[in-house]
Amino acid sequence: MKWLGIDDDLTFHYSKDGWVLTSTKDYNSLFIVNPLKREYFSLPNFNSRRYVDKDLSFSSAFSSAPTSPDCVVVILEITLECVLQISTWSPGEEKWNTMSFHDEFDTILPCKPVFSRGEFYWYRRGGELLVLNPYKKTRQVLEVKAPIMLKPSKRVMECHLVDSGEDLITVFRGRTTDPMRIFKLDRLNMVWKKLHDMGGVTLFLDRRTTLATSCLEKLCRNQIYISGFSDINHRKRSAFYSLETKEYHPKKPSNLKAPMNCIWIEPNLTS
Repeated sequence: MKWLGIDDDLTFHYSKDGWVLTSTKDYNSLFIVNPLKREYFSLPNFNSRRYVDKDLSFSSAFSSAPTSPDCVVVILEITLECVLQISTWSPGEEKWNTMSFHDEFDTILPCKPVFSRGEFYWYRRGGELLVLNPYKKTRQVLEVKAPIMLKPSKRVMECHLVDSGEDLITVFRGRTTDPMRIFKLDRLNMVWKKLHDMGGVTLFLDRRTTLATSCLEKLCRNQIYISGFSDINHRKRSAFYSLETKEYHPKKPSNLKAPMNCIWIEPNLTS
């Protein structure tokens, strides 16, 4: 991004409210960028650790647009010794606040954290939900297990956590044409309940970020878009899974082309 004053390509990590968390290739210089308004916020220098597979041991998210005083950026890193490093930053702070936890972790994170009801959620190796309150600096483990067994070391299935208004949703997608499986967290009974319908909500999934919106036209509702496209006769078509037909479109998602270093963005020109 030349207008950002950086010649090197940036890596995209997470997006929300039209803003994108990006970094240089060494992960040490981070920015939150609004590509449509050409605005950005520089974050303090981040002393990123060196791991075998950075894409799997480094995960990040933020709670709201950096123009909000309540914005919190969170970065999760897992060391080779299976120590979880949680770093947080808010606008106005000059450095990262880091906490370390010696828990039972693998050396990769099953899926991205998501911000819901004032807290960050993500999966632990055993399938439990970890919850971080970035304002109180507290962390807890919810005993509710993932509805499908997580096997992060084998990467046989993608899992996603999605904030859909007041609901926390998890989506599981296999590597084949198997139907996607979607669950909503019943917070009262602390159990995952299977969903067969999203009530008109549209989901957008990729390994960097997840979005949920109910503002699209009827044709796009109750569909889950994935980060790939079919290219037939040089005509690109978005790939999605229909909750009504329980089918992928196109029929063979394994033949899709996935752009490199891409991310879903929901435009918001007011924040």
